[in-house]
Amino acid sequence: MINPDGFDDLVAGIETEMNQAVIEKRGTLAVMLARVAGAVYTEAIAAGVPHALAQEMATDYWAGEMPSAAAVAEEDSADG
Repeated sequence: MINPDGFDDLVAGIETEMNQAVIEKRGTLAVMLARVAGAVYTEAIAAGVPHALAQEMATDYWAGEMPSAAAVAEEDSADG
């Protein structure tokens, strides 16, 4: 006889692993994007761009990339 609780436990374990993978991937992407946003700011300042504008440039980069990064992380984990 098949234990239905065992199957539910197996599915729950797989779901937990997939959720952890998504969290890890999103975190890795966020760190990479933060580094690039920091580089945008630093390079802009080095090029003589005023602080407020350089900050806005970095913020715009961050805001533009984060939604697509989150989608990529979730899409990758769904693919396996």
